[in-house]
Amino acid sequence: MIEMVIESIRVSLMNYQRVVILKEKESDRYLPIWIGPAEADAIAVRLQEVTVSRPLTHDLLRSMIDTLGG
Repeated sequence: MIEMVIESIRVSLMNYQRVVILKEKESDRYLPIWIGPAEADAIAVRLQEVTVSRPLTHDLLRSMIDTLGG
């Protein structure tokens, strides 16, 4: 399995869609993935360690998995 990290989240100038840029950890290869605005915002909140007033969908799912021992 190839380990990747989030390099950045960008906005395409062609169509204003959000793109998350994944970078291979051990090399300079990149993988762009087009995502929706809600997904981009959720990723940005997590990357910037912003505190939100209520949990987002992925926070709730993560909490459930942790509680169930997954």
